[in-house]
Amino acid sequence: MRAIPRADRLAVAALALLAVALFRESLLEGGVFYKRDIHLVWHPQVEGFVRVVVSGALPLWDPSPAFGQPLLADPGAQVLYPPTWLNLLIPAWAYYTLFAFGHVLLSGVAFTALARRWGLGAGAALAGACSWMLSGPFLSLVDLWHHFASAAWIPAVFLAAEVAVSTRRARDVLLLGLAIGLQVLAGSADVCAMTLAALAGWVAVVHLGPGRWREAWPLLSGGLLALAVAAALSSGLWLAALEVASRSSRRELEEAVRTYWSVHPVALLETLFAGIPGRLPLSPSWRTALYESREPFLASLYLGLPATGLVAAAFAVPGLGGRRRFALAGLGLLAVAVALGRHAPFYDLVSTLVPPLRVLRYPVKVMIVAAFAWAGLVAWGAEAWRRTAPGRRWGLAVVLPLAALAVLAAAGALSLRAEQAPWPELAGAGASTAAWPPLARGLAREAILGTLVVALAAWRGRTGSRLLAVAATAAVVADLGLAHSRPNPVAPRALYAHRPEVLAALGDPAAARVYSYDYTETGRTQRWLGRAAAHRLERAPDGWRPDPAQALGMQMSLAPQTPGRWGLRQGFDIDLRGLQAQPLAGLTRLVRLVENRPEEVLRVLRIGAVTHVVALHRVAGGLLRPVAEIPSLFPEPVRVEAVPDPLPRAYAVGGVRVADGIHGLMALVDPAFDPGREIVLPEGRSAPSPPGFRGAARVVRENADRVQLEVELSADGHVVLVEGHDPGWKARVDGRPVPLLRANVAFRAVRVPAGRHVVEMVYRPAAALAGLLVSGITLVALAAALARSTRPSRAGSRACSTPSRERS
Repeated sequence: MRAIPRADRLAVAALALLAVALFRESLLEGGVFYKRDIHLVWHPQVEGFVRVVVSGALPLWDPSPAFGQPLLADPGAQVLYPPTWLNLLIPAWAYYTLFAFGHVLLSGVAFTALARRWGLGAGAALAGACSWMLSGPFLSLVDLWHHFASAAWIPAVFLAAEVAVSTRRARDVLLLGLAIGLQVLAGSADVCAMTLAALAGWVAVVHLGPGRWREAWPLLSGGLLALAVAAALSSGLWLAALEVASRSSRRELEEAVRTYWSVHPVALLETLFAGIPGRLPLSPSWRTALYESREPFLASLYLGLPATGLVAAAFAVPGLGGRRRFALAGLGLLAVAVALGRHAPFYDLVSTLVPPLRVLRYPVKVMIVAAFAWAGLVAWGAEAWRRTAPGRRWGLAVVLPLAALAVLAAAGALSLRAEQAPWPELAGAGASTAAWPPLARGLAREAILGTLVVALAAWRGRTGSRLLAVAATAAVVADLGLAHSRPNPVAPRALYAHRPEVLAALGDPAAARVYSYDYTETGRTQRWLGRAAAHRLERAPDGWRPDPAQALGMQMSLAPQTPGRWGLRQGFDIDLRGLQAQPLAGLTRLVRLVENRPEEVLRVLRIGAVTHVVALHRVAGGLLRPVAEIPSLFPEPVRVEAVPDPLPRAYAVGGVRVADGIHGLMALVDPAFDPGREIVLPEGRSAPSPPGFRGAARVVRENADRVQLEVELSADGHVVLVEGHDPGWKARVDGRPVPLLRANVAFRAVRVPAGRHVVEMVYRPAAALAGLLVSGITLVALAAALARSTRPSRAGSRACSTPSRERS
């Protein structure tokens, strides 16, 4: 094995220090990540995963959210992603810190190795890696764990592909399959799809090109083998996920949902001017046009104004890097075009021609590919700065464009320092000026550092000193580092240590099912609370910043999804990822559709065996029984109300109604329907409850993936378990397999004869089990093949002693 050159070791050390600096608040000061979905979704989900595994069950089903839902089949749960299992050993908040730090560092190291593979010097490779690690789109994904982890694998996948294409060895093709498989297991289908599309274009342009099409078949066969290995390795995830997605609303996403968070052309200004226009006090009309009236999906698109001096330099030296520079430029431009989404005329055409794209959401995600391509051009530009002075072309390509951008940044800084509101058509009347000074300072920084790079470029055009390349790279890194000095905010560790007071008002957690009211849909907050934002902070604990305090307030008020942190069963949860089965999604929508009719709300809550409602307002028009009002950090207290006479989780009925879809939902709110005596089934024959029917059912043994009930019926009937129906659940009565029925639109039921019986339900989805088997066999075979390929041999030693030439 060759020793790692000293320059590369120093580069890795520098990247490690950069990663520590990025996450110093969490690594060194005890802060915890919380922003956006981390504390609302990821933390409850990972706590559920740990509970399931510790209980001895297979991590297939999480019984806590939304009447229970598939766990392995949710890509965002990352069940088969190896780092996830560290949560069994360390607290979740500590894991996330290591997760973020490790992925940023490993991604930077892989980028460095990729640039070195391209033939770049260690300094140029380090410049590209720093630009990638500090880019706005990449750092913005740290709050979105599965997209972030998959994005971190992009340089590694490209590196493995470059090696495999160059050597054509089976071992390297297998390693490419391993890299792609791990990216899939990281959980983001969107990032995996864009990575493979970008990689296919890269290989076609860089490694084939005119006159080399005879090499297409060897490359294609190697690529197909790598994809087959990746598919087999990750089949435990994607087979289960596809099966679940086929029954969910993801199957046919509306265009408005798919193209939500498209990048407006004006928003592209932020790639060169940090925070412009995203952090401006925009008028409502502009906020709607640019960011769908919400916070941007990616907190930053900034790629660096001074970095333009390096990107432009990549094209100022003729012949540098062959087709790679132009391939990166084309890749970046194409990514930006796709990220425009609904603002571009061809996006819907592309998704129509490629139907699988219709399950992907939010085109802005593709900006991560643009950031990767930009960082690659930064690396090539840094290499151009290292070479001999290129002459007049250098000034035209590098100095003039960067000087123009620096002047624009300076002009913007001056306009933001003015006392009168700049750009009134953007900000609107009466806009707050609180955001202007930070933006002015940022633009001034960009102008100063950009001017510095301009001066260095002009000097470089005369003298050719390599120290100028180092200085220019330092300016680029400093700009990105200062622009993203706090890329991912942290909260005090008490955010996750605090146990909400509201839990005490819910009684026995094992017997409770909670409906946490969701205020995120447009108009609901205004209707019930009389204001635009539900979680408006009224007060904060001493020493807490507003955003972490708001997160704490949401935890204290058991915002939707958060009850899962404490293992509480939940009902009628919002479907954040679009993976709920369509019947359950319809039932959840029903609660919101009838919320102006208290009697119907109460009826649906009783049918769902909901014991308590937690909200900031009175739900169901006073028909619920008040239990407690607990002070919150918001203007209203947290209100806990009990549902009168909810159905038990398990019960028996004798009557049947047959209806499905909208008719099934209408049957549930029909006053003539008695849920304690009959159920609604999607097919079969209707029958009234037998006279004098009596039935009892109770749960005697339970695990995440298994439930056992003892039942006794006076006549033939049905036993209902108010838990989510899924085809993966299998039922037995006294050990004999029986059909599992979908009762009351979304719950489970089995037909049981009169008498005493034992009913057992076990979750064993065929797709997930088959996928796990294939993944396990593939992992063993892959490990054996790689171990065999690394075994020393005489022939191998002679082959290794012969230097190989890169075919590209």
